[in-house]
Amino acid sequence: MKVYIFDYRKFKKQLILVSTIVLCALIFSALIYQQQAVTTTAKKYAIYKVKTDKKVAALTFDISWGTKVPGPVLDTLKEHNIKSTFFVSGPWAVKHPEFPKRIVAEGHEIASHGEEHVNLSEYPKETVKKNILTAHGKIKEVTGVEPLLIRTPNGDWNDMVLTTAEELNYKVIQWSTDSLDWKNPGVQTIIDRVLKKIEPGDIILMHASDTCLQTPDALPKVLEGLKQQGYQLVTVSELLKMGPGTID
Repeated sequence: MKVYIFDYRKFKKQLILVSTIVLCALIFSALIYQQQAVTTTAKKYAIYKVKTDKKVAALTFDISWGTKVPGPVLDTLKEHNIKSTFFVSGPWAVKHPEFPKRIVAEGHEIASHGEEHVNLSEYPKETVKKNILTAHGKIKEVTGVEPLLIRTPNGDWNDMVLTTAEELNYKVIQWSTDSLDWKNPGVQTIIDRVLKKIEPGDIILMHASDTCLQTPDALPKVLEGLKQQGYQLVTVSELLKMGPGTID
């Protein structure tokens, strides 16, 4: 009869080896899971410009108040055969329907600037959702067009605002070239800020509310200067087809 002698030292070595293999496998699995988690929960961002080498940019206007500035702005764009994207607020669209209708009729892109001009990140998700949907309904009622882009009031957003907008099939659009025309800093200052800062793929921010009284005088020179620099101006949706949106 054979007698088996238990070799404790050999067993201990085998146990350590097995334990080491198991521990390495667990660490490897944890690293893989962490990498997948980072990939799937990457930070959201609004679109500030498009990555492209082509000399192309999108000229945009925010409107939430007044009737004196929108007309001259539209007249100038028509004269230069330029199509732009207008981010309009819900209350303004309903109060002055002739302008949103004209924007659409003349081939410009209509987009949303929300309902109330407040920082959406300071409100709960349901309030943000209501703000976006209320403006959406008013703009559609007036123009017959369902906007797909939104510029949040004051350019304010956080992950919750972006997620809510995405759930409502919206893209949040900001800007990379700011004319600062809302400050009424002087016509030439507005012109210089755009022409000196412009880069391929930029989204240009201007305003057509009545608080921006210098915009109509600055706009012709802005358009002429961009043309001289070789830039083609398109709507935001057209720009988004030319490259990936970016925050850079």
